[in-house]
Amino acid sequence: MSARNGPVSRAPRALLAIAGGVAGWLAAGAAAAQAPPRNAQAEAALKEAMGTDYLETRFAQAERKLRAALDACGESGCSPAVKARLLVALGTVLAQGRKGLEDARGAFADALRVDPSAKLDPDLANPEASSAFEQARAATGAGAAGSPAAPGTAGSPAAPGAAGSPAEGEAAEGQIQIAPLPEQRVRTPVPLYVEVPAELLPSVKQVTVWYLAPGEREVRSLVMKKLRGQGFGINVPCAAVGKKGTLRYHVAAVDEDGAILASAGARDAPLVTQIRESIASTPPRWPGHAPPAECAAPEQERPRQCLDDRQCSPGLACAGGACVARPAAEAAPNVRRSWVALTFSPDVALLSGRDVCTVASQRSDHFVCLRGDGTRYDGTPTPDVANDVNLGFALATSRVTIAYDRLVLDNLTVGGRVGFAAGGTTGGGASFLPLHLEARAQYFLGARPFEQLGARPFVLAAAGVAQVDTEVDVEVLEDATACGADPSDRTSPCTRPGPSGRVEARRQTLLATRQAGQGFASVGAGVAYAPIEALSLNLALRASLTFPAVTTVLSPEVGLSLGF
Repeated sequence: MSARNGPVSRAPRALLAIAGGVAGWLAAGAAAAQAPPRNAQAEAALKEAMGTDYLETRFAQAERKLRAALDACGESGCSPAVKARLLVALGTVLAQGRKGLEDARGAFADALRVDPSAKLDPDLANPEASSAFEQARAATGAGAAGSPAAPGTAGSPAAPGAAGSPAEGEAAEGQIQIAPLPEQRVRTPVPLYVEVPAELLPSVKQVTVWYLAPGEREVRSLVMKKLRGQGFGINVPCAAVGKKGTLRYHVAAVDEDGAILASAGARDAPLVTQIRESIASTPPRWPGHAPPAECAAPEQERPRQCLDDRQCSPGLACAGGACVARPAAEAAPNVRRSWVALTFSPDVALLSGRDVCTVASQRSDHFVCLRGDGTRYDGTPTPDVANDVNLGFALATSRVTIAYDRLVLDNLTVGGRVGFAAGGTTGGGASFLPLHLEARAQYFLGARPFEQLGARPFVLAAAGVAQVDTEVDVEVLEDATACGADPSDRTSPCTRPGPSGRVEARRQTLLATRQAGQGFASVGAGVAYAPIEALSLNLALRASLTFPAVTTVLSPEVGLSLGF
């Protein structure tokens, strides 16, 4: 049986099952020696409507094709079995995609009248379709129980615990498991607890319960909270259980696209809990929690069962799964507010330049050009011949820092970093500042992120002192007039010494370094992942602008933080 409920799941297993089912329908038609004239046309329409349109959630197209096929069949153009399959498919489409349960029941009833052995396809059905089919079968009196239940359906149109429903605490594969709650006291929240199958859990986006309170006509919904493991829980609130009667509800787990993955109960076949003045059974509760307390008077009403402080009224705190009074002098929840970190960060600079190794450029544009022996180049390059750096990113300095950050608000840390940088140029009389000093603020997204483990995304702003040196190779051709070479022959050697008294090679490759900084300002974003309370792994990317020597720098960061 497929583990998914809705057609939009597109699970490979469901596709194979559907393909097999359609192939079976086609084989059955082909096996008939004297098949009615419209059978082949009906089978083709059925395959396209359910194997393509329905799976791709084009429900209106699927309905049109099935109705057209039924019209073409007429009274005798198709065999009863083929016509019944068309009607069952139409009912499935109406129940899932068109939400017309009355029309779905009508289509199923017509199918059972044509062929009393007609059945739902378990890989295409859903809780609503299964419920409508059972009601149609009961109305027509066709066949005995045995139509396959839709994946994820818990129970049947009868109340939970009736004959044919799963045993208490059990559920078929792919279903939401829910412990039966036969009764609850009036004016006491109903603690609903479900477990989603482990194989579906990674795909679950949200688990929702829809409930109809005793004496009410409006169905309301609650999003269930994630508990431990496969569990989800929520309390049906005091306002819904203020009078005796029957509480009706059903539960569904959906993925990011809203497709139903699994469910318990259905809109037309809900689960029920009787709300009574007193109960004889053990008060219901979530596993590992105390039963909910009776609701307080309206002026004092507050949630008594909770997962965290956000579910408690102001002045109350969540302790041991219950909202309790918090002393006025009590501090905020105990979170680690001081964090020290060791961080490594390479710099990648955006670099460009023209005539970078001229004496003027080295003096005013913060370039340093060194010969192969490490001495400073002071020759005269030929104008507009090589001696350029094309625009692009190049690996620059790298730095290691020790950081301290203080959590000053629920979402904001401020702190500083001190460390050293490596990879700068000091040859040829150049200087490099190896010191890194930084002030930083980081804003973490989400509600009170430091009270929770897991990912803590953040944005940052920083400023400080640092130098970024970026090295590239630059080709130069010595100016013939300045160095005493033959202007008509680029291979002729230089004969005249330069300012330093050195005769330059006519062609040579220099190491050009752009020295930027020594101030900077940065913005960036990152994520801190905390597997335990006192430890987090930090990843970030900063974009910086240096000054007064201006360069754009990208700096990925990786670090490890300890909190105390």
